[in-house]
Amino acid sequence: MKHIVDKDRPMPYECADCKHYLGGTSCRAFETIPLEIYCDAESHTKVVDGQHGDYVFATDKPRITMRVYVEEEV
Repeated sequence: MKHIVDKDRPMPYECADCKHYLGGTSCRAFETIPLEIYCDAESHTKVVDGQHGDYVFATDKPRITMRVYVEEEV
């Protein structure tokens, strides 16, 4: 039998959560943040070709969670 249950699911961080983010599509590492990094900010853990300095994703913000409802077998 299936039931609907609610769970807290952690949300991914965004560029705006990084301490190096300057606004829009800019940060200290990039004048224009590459799309693959902008879509997955947490993937920027190493310096990549074409960036300025040695800035990588860093945050001191708590991770936001979202309540979701899922079906589970009981």
